[in-house]
Amino acid sequence: MAMLQMILRKMLNNRWLVGSLLLGLVVAVGLMSSIPAFTNGVLQRLFVKDMEEYQRVVKNFPGGLLVSINQDIGAQNGAKVLAHLTNILENDVIPSLSAPLLERVTVMRSIPFMAVLLDQKEGSPETGILYSLTNLDQHITLIDGRLPAAEPVDGIYEALVTEKGMMDRKMVLGRIYELTTSSAEDATFRVKPVGVFKEKEGNDPYWFAKSTEYNKGFILNEELFRKTILEEKNLVTAIRYYAAFQYQEFQFTDKEKLVSVVPELEESLMQIGLKKSDLSFQFPVSSITTKYDEQNQHFRTILWSMYVPIFVMLIIYLVMVSGLIIERQRTEIAVLGSRGAGRAQIFGIYFVEILILGLLALLIGPFVGIQLSKVLGISNGFLEFVDRTGIQVRMDGEVMAYAAWTILACMFLLLISIFIATRQNIVTHKQNTARMTGQAMWHRLFLDVLLLLIAGYGWYSYQNMIENVGKTTEGSMVMTVDVLLFFVPVLFSLGFGLLCLRIYPLFLRGIYWLGRRIWPISVHTTLVQVGRASRQYQFLMVFVTITVAVGMFSASTARTINLNAEEQVFYQNGADVRLMVNWASDKPFVFIHRNPNMQFEGAKIAPEPVRPPIQYEEPDFEQFQRLPGVEHATRVFIHDMAEISEGQKSVREVRLMGIDPKEFAQTIWWKQELLPHHINDYLNVLGKKPNAVLISRTLANKMNVKEGDTVMVGWKRIRPVEMIVYAIVDYWPGWSPVGPRSSSSSVMEEKYLMVANLPFIHGKMHLEPYQVWLNMQPEASSEALYNGLTQNDAKPIFLSNARQQLIEIKNSAFYLGANGSLTLGFLLSMLITFIGYVMYWVLTLGARKLQYGVFRAMGLSFGSLVRIIAWEQFFTFGVAFAMGMAAGKLANMLFLPALSLYLHAEKQVPPFTITSAAEDEWMIYSFVAITLVVGIGIVGAILSRMQIHQAVKLGED
Repeated sequence: MAMLQMILRKMLNNRWLVGSLLLGLVVAVGLMSSIPAFTNGVLQRLFVKDMEEYQRVVKNFPGGLLVSINQDIGAQNGAKVLAHLTNILENDVIPSLSAPLLERVTVMRSIPFMAVLLDQKEGSPETGILYSLTNLDQHITLIDGRLPAAEPVDGIYEALVTEKGMMDRKMVLGRIYELTTSSAEDATFRVKPVGVFKEKEGNDPYWFAKSTEYNKGFILNEELFRKTILEEKNLVTAIRYYAAFQYQEFQFTDKEKLVSVVPELEESLMQIGLKKSDLSFQFPVSSITTKYDEQNQHFRTILWSMYVPIFVMLIIYLVMVSGLIIERQRTEIAVLGSRGAGRAQIFGIYFVEILILGLLALLIGPFVGIQLSKVLGISNGFLEFVDRTGIQVRMDGEVMAYAAWTILACMFLLLISIFIATRQNIVTHKQNTARMTGQAMWHRLFLDVLLLLIAGYGWYSYQNMIENVGKTTEGSMVMTVDVLLFFVPVLFSLGFGLLCLRIYPLFLRGIYWLGRRIWPISVHTTLVQVGRASRQYQFLMVFVTITVAVGMFSASTARTINLNAEEQVFYQNGADVRLMVNWASDKPFVFIHRNPNMQFEGAKIAPEPVRPPIQYEEPDFEQFQRLPGVEHATRVFIHDMAEISEGQKSVREVRLMGIDPKEFAQTIWWKQELLPHHINDYLNVLGKKPNAVLISRTLANKMNVKEGDTVMVGWKRIRPVEMIVYAIVDYWPGWSPVGPRSSSSSVMEEKYLMVANLPFIHGKMHLEPYQVWLNMQPEASSEALYNGLTQNDAKPIFLSNARQQLIEIKNSAFYLGANGSLTLGFLLSMLITFIGYVMYWVLTLGARKLQYGVFRAMGLSFGSLVRIIAWEQFFTFGVAFAMGMAAGKLANMLFLPALSLYLHAEKQVPPFTITSAAEDEWMIYSFVAITLVVGIGIVGAILSRMQIHQAVKLGED
């Protein structure tokens, strides 16, 4: 207990150091625990979205578990089978699943009977089947009549029938039917319909099978059916048990359980004598879950690769903090060793201290990781957060396991430094302190050169890969995520920083020599201090260099990823919104009659007669210009089967785009670097020359056509007209020069384009339906646009919204992970830079109290003392910041082009571009300025309260 009290007192006396170390441990644990929490949260979100999409497309409830048993009459005891099935599902399967149960229903079906009206036995019999449904009365609306009785009334079984079944069979309520069968003895029933029903309004999961399935049946009271048809007569041939779950609550992390539900059920039912052919199962969530294993691993790899720079920062931060702690207490450790304390005892003291901090971090860190995951889940871009429902994250065993392993790794890292420090006594400690001059170990080992060589090899490898990908389009489009893509730039930044520190003393000497006769006392003292003891600042400067470089690289990576995604979406769409509505026309309705005896569909069909071009009625275009949020609108005619010819040369399947040049220029999205001249120059040519046509370079190369040549343009049933080629373009809004890979080879298919005046096409060729392209106002709502279309009775047959597509992309797992982790890396780099900077200078002030006392005793004013510290910070932190910015920009130039491999952008349109935002740099500059101001303010405040005069007294060391 006395030892523990001493350790706690020691921790209180060094609360700045202990608090900084605890903060580093908490951040490390929070970051590591956020990986499984964020990954599982994103995959859970995508999992739910896939189930929602399945429900929308397949029209089937994804949260339903349907077990169907079909068997011959008498093959099994139906009551025993039902009891076994119900016991398994309600006692084992349903409680084991994580989602709440919405509804359950048991449907039983009898053998088919021949049903005839009792008073018209001479009539032709119809098929009649008896059914039973659990809790049917709670899910139907009675149209006529009443619910059937639970017991036979005068030997007659009362039943419900569907509305359509009653109409199809021309039933009348109250009339009695006699049901007979030759499949079983003593199986004659008299049934009287007493009620007509329909399903209740709404999407009730109870109706996994629509009520129309029971059109030829009679639905009895469930208790009566069980007692008579199931238990007494054993006439049930089909049992279906359906359980509907709240599928949004299914957890992706329970995938093993979800996948094993059907196999375990099948095995259990076969143990009671059922054959595999008797069983069928439907559990959509199981198949949806199966495809996520590969995506899960891929997404985790993405996060790990993007977290690599953050891990490096945290390791350097922890090493720096532990080094400061040990350096601050090295004298105390040496004194304890000199006074007889064993190395094991000293090591034990610090082990207990770190263990206490580790346990605290283990308690706090996972909750920090959960909050980090929630913040990452609402990111909509780099440093962009939106007000939307975040991802669902939860604390589980995987999160705690990551946290525990992180704590063990950090403790191991810290205890190494302590173990090394316990090897010294007071004499060796003073000797090593006096020998702090000279080169650091990493410079003696040429670690900077080694790191730069490794980074250089990585750059060379990436350049070769980029060149090889650019030369060929063969092979798989799917590439493995390369973790080194984010690790090599960190190695480069570290090597660059160490190389700069190698020449840093020479840099200081040069500055000192240049102004040795004019420097004021504050600058002179700082240059002498920093120049003679540069080793004590090196770790801080390396730390700042790495954090700033990582921040720069993270920002540029995120901006590059998001910008290329945005450019791809808007380029392919051409404008914010594209739509097409149905046009009235004289197109005849064609009915093709085929002989039913024909063996093959379409055999010997008469050729379609040649008809004149269809005449269309153009809708009011101004209605689109008046839609809510529309800033500009333009007409764009697109025909993908046009033909161009020159002499004997011709090319078919060319996209012909007809435009109104002025309105087109106001509406489109365009990136100016894609063409050698401004796109308006090309549009001006079209506006001045009605018969002008622009063609793609792929088409020009195919036909060997150049500017000024005359070509003939037309399409099926349209007489070709003469046009003049005025320009050749490589790119155009809404058109890609390469298409998907052909089915016969892995080579990209070339696409061809012609752009002409829409009025010329309408006047000289033919009026056909065109698309409407819209340029929306920045804050325009898509919902308001859709409502406006509905109000104008302009129902689109085609609509493409680039903004909505971009939202979907940013909600995907890759972009959620990329934007979240890179935002986190940027903010974390700034945060720990500030913490490390302040902590370093606070500790430095305490260690140099004697020096400041001597300065004051020599007559140096307090203001001069503050200026000395300010200049010292400038020549350390300021220089390190400049080194970090340089390292970050060089890393962007050298390694960001390799990101195209990561994004499979070798054939991206528009071409892959590297970008960085000026606001990111200004944010870093502002942060550094604030850090310096705050740091100098804190240091000045501490310095003003420090009793420096007591440092200079007799016997002071």
